[in-house]
Amino acid sequence: MGSLASHDLMIRNIYILFIILMWGCVSLSCIDFVDAQEVTEESTNQAEDFTQLSLEELMDVEITSASKKRQKLSSVPSAIFVLTQEDLRRSGMTSIPEALRLVPGLEVARLTANKWAISSRGFNGQYANKLLILIDGRSVYTPLFAGVYWDVQDVLLEDVDRIEVIRGPGGTIWGANAVNGIINIITKTAHETQGMMVVAGGGNLEQGFGAVRYGGKVGDDFAFRMYGKYFNRDNFSLSTGRSAVDEWSQGRFGFRSDWTPSLDNTVTIQGDIYDGRSDQQISTTTLVPATSSSVFNTAKVRGGNILTRWTHMFSSLSELTIQVYYDRTQRREVTIDIDRDTIDFDIHHNFSVGSSHDMQWGIGYRYSQDVIGNTFTIALDPKRFALQIFNGFIQDTITLIPEKLRIIAGTKVSSNSYSGLEYQPNGRVIWNLHSQHTLWGAVSRAVRLPSRIERDGRTNVAATSGIPFPTVVSLMNNDNFKPEEVLAYELGYRSVPLSTVSIDIATFYNVYRHLLTTESQTPLLEATPSPTHLVIPNQFQNRMNGNSYGVEIVSKWNVTQDWSLTGNYTWQRLRLRSDASSLNATASNATGNDPKHQFKIRSTYDLPHNLEFDSGVYFVSQLPNLGIQSYTRVDARLGWKPTDEIEISLVGQNLFDSQHPEFAGGSGVGGGSIGGATASEVPRSGYLKMTGKF
Repeated sequence: MGSLASHDLMIRNIYILFIILMWGCVSLSCIDFVDAQEVTEESTNQAEDFTQLSLEELMDVEITSASKKRQKLSSVPSAIFVLTQEDLRRSGMTSIPEALRLVPGLEVARLTANKWAISSRGFNGQYANKLLILIDGRSVYTPLFAGVYWDVQDVLLEDVDRIEVIRGPGGTIWGANAVNGIINIITKTAHETQGMMVVAGGGNLEQGFGAVRYGGKVGDDFAFRMYGKYFNRDNFSLSTGRSAVDEWSQGRFGFRSDWTPSLDNTVTIQGDIYDGRSDQQISTTTLVPATSSSVFNTAKVRGGNILTRWTHMFSSLSELTIQVYYDRTQRREVTIDIDRDTIDFDIHHNFSVGSSHDMQWGIGYRYSQDVIGNTFTIALDPKRFALQIFNGFIQDTITLIPEKLRIIAGTKVSSNSYSGLEYQPNGRVIWNLHSQHTLWGAVSRAVRLPSRIERDGRTNVAATSGIPFPTVVSLMNNDNFKPEEVLAYELGYRSVPLSTVSIDIATFYNVYRHLLTTESQTPLLEATPSPTHLVIPNQFQNRMNGNSYGVEIVSKWNVTQDWSLTGNYTWQRLRLRSDASSLNATASNATGNDPKHQFKIRSTYDLPHNLEFDSGVYFVSQLPNLGIQSYTRVDARLGWKPTDEIEISLVGQNLFDSQHPEFAGGSGVGGGSIGGATASEVPRSGYLKMTGKF
């Protein structure tokens, strides 16, 4: 199904069906966090009825990502947004990266059918390095190049309880690389996914997808689930109309068990394995012949993980959590082969001291070893390396005026194999002006650790024939590359002025130091590998500083009991300046990789006869440095539940545009063009989906 033309009839029908799109946005509601030992059939049903809560009640539901403990959303002094299971279901999105389009302040741009550039508050790129991604507390941020391979971050979306997104630093709690934000994908407990579920569907791009999940119990204390899923997504197109050759397919199997041997103890064990392929056009360099070219390649990916978590309640005011996980990833590409094994151990304890102090402390250790298969394009020395990170943190929440004024102060101290000792403090204050009005502010420091590529790697960006020697342009490692750091100032306001209207405003001003640049070095001759060639080296260095500032506004309006509208707007500016000693005059061009303006609005409407009509409009302003023009995307979904067990939905995406680019390729490993995928254009698409629960 490589050509969109063969699907004109289906697309035209989808277009006609949704021509009466209504504006709106996903709800800002949150599902209550429920301990495994508290989950019963009654509580599960209550969680599913969250859409009936008022906005005041929704602000009082609990989230966990801000400080690794349960907190009311209204009492969190951070810019936080929560996507619930209901939001995901009614959005029509089929993957985690696409679902993140719904989040205010996030920049989500699709490069190809299987690659994205996702960032928060600037610095976007195929491997954006200032955003920490977690799945049930397991980090999927790779230290190889400081970023995320989005084509292998997948879960069964129907099993996701919520996605909590914090815009702004979170280094005190979550550690290094949580510079501009944290995304924590939290799945449901096994108690909440009982019985059989079958999902199947397909369309012009979603050529075929399906999933089967089964959940059961052994007694009242032990619950489990198992699932399997598979998808195959068709190629996108280039601006010329040719196929981009970026088809994507993957299979995945997983399980989760939750055991509550007593009211005070909960044990969770979960894991996943996956195997798939991501087709791509990727830049490579060869010495014989001396040339650089874009070649077709299939990235073969596979991996797995297993996580165990034990939670012990000493009392209602004291909780201890111990978590350990093992993660293995394999990736085979024409430019590099990667095998990585990660073991992570974490202890977290929160307790109260008197009525005024809510204390938290924790320690952790991570061991992450990679084995690299070098090529002429990308090579690392040594080929095998183990990154070790030791960390500990302490934080105190001090109540100055009960129910009115609290301050939070804490810091994380860590030691890593590359840069040694790092500290990440933060101070926050939250003031409840009124039961319906909250003001908060924060000052925090966070760091982004050096990557393997920056400290140990070499990327040959280009090669040309010459007399008497071929010439190779290279990005060279720097043994003294420092962590990038940010000092962030934030101010926010939340209000529920009416029972049907809520508003959330967050502003920020970030000061960055030691940002990555590539600096020209003295040319040299190399005899190995043969033939002898001239090298034009450019070294990774920290010769750029900068600042960013902006505002993020989110508002929700429950127009009627059946109709909700949510809109959000983001404005931001990024200013970068190279040091006087820098020889890279183009480093500051990265300011044009991010949109200044984003506007998103979605509608969810419950119609008679068990019908649902949901729609969304997403506007993104131009990316001048990449030559990407502004675009507006329109999606819609029509859902029908003929019975309580069956759901049928018809989804159309990018309905008013045949295709458009969202980002430019060439942002590869190490920040260079080599290893980066050739960008394609996002087309109009549609699919039919059926879900049955038994």
